[in-house]
Amino acid sequence: MKTGVIALAHGSKANGGNDGLFKIVEMLENMGKWAIVRPGFLQFAQPTFTQSIKNIVEEGAQRVVILPLLLFAGNHVQRDIPIEIEAVRQKYPHVEFLYASNLGADERIAYIAADRIDEAIKMWNAECGMRSEKTPTNSEIESPQAILKESFRIIDRLVNLSNFDEPYRQIVRRVIHASGDPEYARSLIIHPHAVDAGVSAIRTGKRIVTDVNMVKAGINNKAIERFGGSIVCRIADAETRANANASGKTRALTAIQRSIEEMAGGIVAIGNAPTALFEIVNLVNEGKANPALIIGVPVGFVGAAEAKEALRGVSTPYITNIGRKGGSAIAVAITNALIEFAKKS
Repeated sequence: MKTGVIALAHGSKANGGNDGLFKIVEMLENMGKWAIVRPGFLQFAQPTFTQSIKNIVEEGAQRVVILPLLLFAGNHVQRDIPIEIEAVRQKYPHVEFLYASNLGADERIAYIAADRIDEAIKMWNAECGMRSEKTPTNSEIESPQAILKESFRIIDRLVNLSNFDEPYRQIVRRVIHASGDPEYARSLIIHPHAVDAGVSAIRTGKRIVTDVNMVKAGINNKAIERFGGSIVCRIADAETRANANASGKTRALTAIQRSIEEMAGGIVAIGNAPTALFEIVNLVNEGKANPALIIGVPVGFVGAAEAKEALRGVSTPYITNIGRKGGSAIAVAITNALIEFAKKS
């Protein structure tokens, strides 16, 4: 079935006031998910809603999704657009018309709003000369410590971390440094007891269990060994492979099942596999595992966001983030930040 989309905006008389809709339509087209994407306006601009419907039907759309790019559900969303849709249903009975929700009070909108607020503050800072910019020399960007220092300076300029108490601020800064993504300043969630639990586990020589070897390889093993601990990852073990093949489950999940004893009182760091995070959540909820801290930041389109949401429901302290983003580098950055705290405490 050929699907078309009408991105519907209010419309403006102002010169250039409607350009944003055409840009959004282009972005939606570039996603390649729908056969046709066209703009439409409720008033003050062309093409109108009815014109857009006529055009998209003539282009062969058999199913048309009407997407109201309106923030809140006012009269247009609740009354005017449904009336228009009913009229075109009568006119084109052979076409299926679907009415999508308006943008609404969505957390992703809040992220965009936060970006705009930060942009305004940074612009004000720049105009008032509150920051003296200094271009680093070649020698400064060749030294590892200088690179780290300059990276943190750039992060502090880009992101307002003043709302985070220490040591949370250091964790967020290291995650942004590892990912190059300032959004973690808003999506990272740190349980109130997470830092204390993690630092205590490290200082008392408890083990760190990881889902994949990439996480294990990135953690500061020398520091962990100095505290009397070790890092455990059983994903590549022959027994793990055999058990995973027999059960039809992932090796990462199976490795977690085989590491229950090692994680007692220690840290579980999941940076890759949502299945591993789901499993540790289940084990904790069933009383079969008792880690001091769970770092759960798997990445992916299948199960990653859901596993993190499940993690936020356990009683064990945790560090996680909202959404699909994450990865081994994020789990490593969080764990190494805790190791630094342990060294200094």
